Amino acid sequence: MPQDKGSGRVEYRPAQRRLRLILSAVFTLWAAIGLVLLLSAIGPLGFPQLGLIIVWLVPYMLNCAFGRTITDERGVRIWRPIGRRECAWTDVADITTRRKSGGSEVRYDMWLYVHQLDGRSFRLPAPMTSSAFQDKQFEAKRDAIIQQWQRATGKDPALGP
Repeated sequence: MPQDKGSGRVEYRPAQRRLRLILSAVFTLWAAIGLVLLLSAIGPLGFPQLGLIIVWLVPYMLNCAFGRTITDERGVRIWRPIGRRECAWTDVADITTRRKSGGSEVRYDMWLYVHQLDGRSFRLPAPMTSSAFQDKQFEAKRDAIIQQWQRATGKDPALGP
């Protein structure tokens, strides 16, 4: 967990092993897109939707690989190659963990979600953990983000809501 001394700024990034895997998948998908485009130029494949699905997956994979979460005394910011979002701690209603299963209870991803007072919510790109690439520090990072929110808003968990 890198932290800038004195500012309270903490930056969370996806785990390195996961980043390498995702980057490999992105470059493989780029090669597949090139192959699909080449083959479709040569003759009809009969699967034009496949090319569209692959084109959609590349930005998604890049967002997962390069997204990061930045917290400081003012709030939480997320940065992704295809978008940025910022939310002040005073606009946060809750921070929760969601477990997304991949069709079975064995395969899962766990993400943090920020729920805003206006009813909107968004997923933090990091920290996260999964059954494939477990982040042993996930719970400590989650707790640090929640404590930073509680300190900034004056909410003491011992006192209740």
